[in-house]
Amino acid sequence: MKRSPSRMSHASECYELLEFLSRRQMPVVCSEPDDIHKILALRSASLLQAMTEPTVILRTGERRIARAIVTAITAEGRAACMTRSATALTGARR
Repeated sequence: MKRSPSRMSHASECYELLEFLSRRQMPVVCSEPDDIHKILALRSASLLQAMTEPTVILRTGERRIARAIVTAITAEGRAACMTRSATALTGARR
């Protein structure tokens, strides 16, 4: 199955955030909506552990989570970071 460019871009952005978070001291508090969506995706993939505040439904009907607190990068998340780094190094050598 082919992935659409926007999905691959979103996945790449999620991995970039995961790598960024892996270099930070935990816990890390995020309040940027785009980052929170990425954190939710990474958490659902079991690549990190995070807590979120309850979802609030705005008058427009939009759902919003004010904060996400990343408490840990899982072993799977660290392995994904290492694999991505190794792949980037291999690609740079070609």
